[in-house]
Amino acid sequence: MRLRAICFDYGGTLDDVGGVHWLPRFAALYQRAGLHLPFEQVRDAFDHATHCAYTEPGVSALRLQALIEFHVARQMERLQLRDTAVATAVVDGFVRNSRVGLQASRSVLKRLRGRVSLGVISNFYGNVKRILEDAQIAPLLDAVVDSTCVRLSKPDPQIFALAVQQFGCAPAEVLYVGDSFEKDVVGARRAGLRTAWFVGAGARLCSAPEMVDIRLRSLGDLDAIVA
Repeated sequence: MRLRAICFDYGGTLDDVGGVHWLPRFAALYQRAGLHLPFEQVRDAFDHATHCAYTEPGVSALRLQALIEFHVARQMERLQLRDTAVATAVVDGFVRNSRVGLQASRSVLKRLRGRVSLGVISNFYGNVKRILEDAQIAPLLDAVVDSTCVRLSKPDPQIFALAVQQFGCAPAEVLYVGDSFEKDVVGARRAGLRTAWFVGAGARLCSAPEMVDIRLRSLGDLDAIVA
């Protein structure tokens, strides 16, 4: 595979060593805090909090800790829970996991830097670059595309095209790495990019396996792919 650039998703990819999406991470943290909630109830609360984060002013200026505090507060409101101990446990666990993931990802990107151009394309709240700056990942990147800033969202092929334009290469020379089949793999493939599905340690099925060029158990697997 001849590559000139690699682009990454943020949530569930750069911020989690196992390629786990935010929703199951939150669900597991509620369980760990002693709240055995139906998964669909957590999903509803998560979707509500996500909508609030996209629409409420000021979220685009938040750093990681404050963003997760905001997100969990909106989840708890939807769940009609007022347990501050649970909220604190969920926030602290999520942020701790994210920082471990970001530190591990930074090590991978440092090894890749200079061999290929690097970027991030994320459906996010306007503050992904701020979070990447705090994690000392931003200086390693040649392109950062945040859906809120460009008013395009994955899987729309146009958001992938914006990053490709910044790299100055052909779409087929760019590998996109993400944990979501529907948003990351399908969107990138439709934009003409190569695709790496970050599936982690578990087996994951999808509706169109032919759209996946590579399955990654860890981001470190990229070392063997990039010459």
